[in-house]
Amino acid sequence: MKISRRALLAGLAALSAMSMPAVGQPQDADSYPNKMVRIVVPFTSGGGTSNAARFLADKLAAKWGQPVIIDNRPGGNTVIGSSMVAKSEADGYTLLFANTSHTINPSVMPSLPYDTLRDFAPVCTVLVNRFVLLTHPSMPARDIRELVQRVRADPDTYNLPTVGATGVGRLAGESLTQLMGVKLQNIPYKGTSDLATNLMGGQLKFALEIPGFYLPHIKSGKLHALAVSGDTRMPSLPDVPTLKEAGFGAFDTQSWYGLLAPAGTPEPVIQKIAADVTEIVQSPDFATYLETIQSEPMVNTPEGFAALIDQEIPKYREQAKLANIAVEPK
Repeated sequence: MKISRRALLAGLAALSAMSMPAVGQPQDADSYPNKMVRIVVPFTSGGGTSNAARFLADKLAAKWGQPVIIDNRPGGNTVIGSSMVAKSEADGYTLLFANTSHTINPSVMPSLPYDTLRDFAPVCTVLVNRFVLLTHPSMPARDIRELVQRVRADPDTYNLPTVGATGVGRLAGESLTQLMGVKLQNIPYKGTSDLATNLMGGQLKFALEIPGFYLPHIKSGKLHALAVSGDTRMPSLPDVPTLKEAGFGAFDTQSWYGLLAPAGTPEPVIQKIAADVTEIVQSPDFATYLETIQSEPMVNTPEGFAALIDQEIPKYREQAKLANIAVEPK
């Protein structure tokens, strides 16, 4: 019988936890948590990712009756914070609030100080962001098919702007332009605000971006939305078709956020965290919060999250290879 590496490691970790529990580790979920829990966010404070993690942490603190703090450890395209969690004690008291960069980094980084599959235990997903294809009003195209025609006719006139050179936005943009049948010069921006300024100023003609920041500008007519990713239309943009409706059904890139723990964290603790987080994510308060940031809930079990990670790593490896994306060794 063929056994996957993940299944073998999970079995060994469970056996170890049952036979020789480490000092200080809870042997079951009944006493968890009995002290402060730290959620490491590998991004700067004040941004959308950190704010979402903080909202979740506040809800968990209220539910658990223990402090849940956010520890921002930005840098290295999320590698600094992720490495810190991978090396932390596997007791459930240090968690990582990761995003899709977690499954992209193995394909674009020449080396990592951790093994993405071996050194982490997936807990659960929390939320997901879709993408919206935006154009400046000076762009005559009013639907994606017309945009594709114009870009194909004169590709040297257009660029592919993305937040970062190797993140999910870059791979999403490259995936879309591949489906469009063009190759465009990438312009990486440090943040959304800089990209948005150039897009609304007309220096950029189009961009594929997370919708939250841009929704007011779409509503005011400063930007046009031609299509959104996902299988259904967005409630906030009911008149904007999906990329699938427009004939780009192969486009499935998304930006998820979820919790991971160090490998070896006791399975009962993993399951308790996942169940409690899922209950919060499905609550009306969290739904209202997600609506304000134009994100959607994404509920997944530890097993489902592990399967998602397993599927995404080879997918992004292939996309990065086709787009010739890599971070230069330092």
